[in-house]
Amino acid sequence: MTIQHIPDAQQDRRALLLLVNDDRQLLLCSACRDTWTIPSVQTGTGTEPADEARRYLTTTFGIGDPQLAAVRGVHTSGSDQAWEFERVTETHLLVCRISNEDARSTCNRDDRYALWTLEDLRRRRRQVTPQGVITFLAGFLEGWLPDGRHTLH
Repeated sequence: MTIQHIPDAQQDRRALLLLVNDDRQLLLCSACRDTWTIPSVQTGTGTEPADEARRYLTTTFGIGDPQLAAVRGVHTSGSDQAWEFERVTETHLLVCRISNEDARSTCNRDDRYALWTLEDLRRRRRQVTPQGVITFLAGFLEGWLPDGRHTLH
């Protein structure tokens, strides 16, 4: 007898935030020894990930009226990929332009943050999680990824 995975009524949702400054550098957080990640925020099923991301950016980084780019990545895990939260997850990848001042202020306030160029990301890609964000960011910065929603698989 096979037991099928039945997701809970509410789906786990999160927004991964690509915070890019005016010098085209990405703000990264130190995850643990030699590993870096991008900021993220959990969202509920009754809220829009972009709205939660804006609130998070305002409260955590002091960014007033954060502007999200028109490019958005979305990934919904299958029931066979639900190991992390034990249920289906929906992940939104949002790009937000931040000023150089906001980026420097964050890095100066907390040494767990750093700014990396696209070249840094490509050279040290194995140190960044999730690694797929590097390709997405390259498409955004280099202009070959069109505006709109993109399914990430």
